[in-house]
Amino acid sequence: MEELVKHIPEIPVDRGYWFVRTNSGEYYESFVNDGFVGIGWNRVELKHLKENRPLEDIVREKYKNENRSNYVANQIKTFCYDIKKGDIVLIPSSKSAYIHFGIVQDDEPYEEDIPIEIENIDEHSEWFFEYEGVCPYRKRRQVKWIKVVRRDNLDPQLYKLIYSQHTISKADGYAEYIDKSLFDFYIKGDKCHFILHVRKKEHIKAHHLIPFMSDLLAIADNNKLGFDNEIDIKVSIQSPGTIELIGGIQNIVIFSLILLTVVGGRFKFFAMEWDTPGIVGRFLEWYRIKRQGQNQEQETNELTEQQRERLVANAGNLDIQMPEQLQKALKAYIEDINKQMSAAAETKSKEEE
Repeated sequence: MEELVKHIPEIPVDRGYWFVRTNSGEYYESFVNDGFVGIGWNRVELKHLKENRPLEDIVREKYKNENRSNYVANQIKTFCYDIKKGDIVLIPSSKSAYIHFGIVQDDEPYEEDIPIEIENIDEHSEWFFEYEGVCPYRKRRQVKWIKVVRRDNLDPQLYKLIYSQHTISKADGYAEYIDKSLFDFYIKGDKCHFILHVRKKEHIKAHHLIPFMSDLLAIADNNKLGFDNEIDIKVSIQSPGTIELIGGIQNIVIFSLILLTVVGGRFKFFAMEWDTPGIVGRFLEWYRIKRQGQNQEQETNELTEQQRERLVANAGNLDIQMPEQLQKALKAYIEDINKQMSAAAETKSKEEE
């Protein structure tokens, strides 16, 4: 179990989430291509933050015509102090057609040496075309970009966030939707999240969806370890949509593998031919021993043949897609096993010589 679990993405429970604007998309490509996010108001330098006086006063001094000095100061403080290494940032392209997701890489901001031509581009139209789209912001944070999503494919719950007019917006309230946008099989805290993608674009029939969910819960309930570890389910069906199961790590991993054995042949899931029983066999053996160790005399309740057939049929009716991260975790697990077997065979060969 542990060998597979280590390949499942784990999200820190204290991770922060931020939405950073790109000047109406003008600096979007600069952010993406150069791996950073930035904030303006260049006259306020990082050294000024260390002065023993309110940042609001420094803003008023540097920008005498700025009537939002408190707002500017708070935005700079947020960028420099509140954003932490490991936090997730989202940035929008022009008209928010695309949203890029990235992970902050540094503990504190740095100051970029910006050529005067770029910093004063608004005052020199002759430089416009040479430096068009080049970000003039000096205060920056390093970011590793990990995913881009078209707005049309974005979770609708994130629309409110991307229409925020603040330069930087705290997005912790959207954490679960951002997590699901990044991963479809992941661990956060003591819970594992397993997300099935419902790819059917036409109207979803109730007599396909409801029995499918009922059979999913039957697998989850009949095969969970422990009596106080309930499995929750969240459904977001907008054609396409998702079905998410949330529970203890062991229970969800076992659920995912049993589901794969039941309908794995139907899913066009792996990029190569896989011996599904061989992949999950050792886990199911571990599971059997684990249940015996807990003095559970009752055997695992398997689905009836009728339930199996119905589950497979409705998986097709809903055009269900298994989590991509499950495929990656299993692939990494198999690679580990092959390396271990090769190493063992090599050791044995040397011993026999």
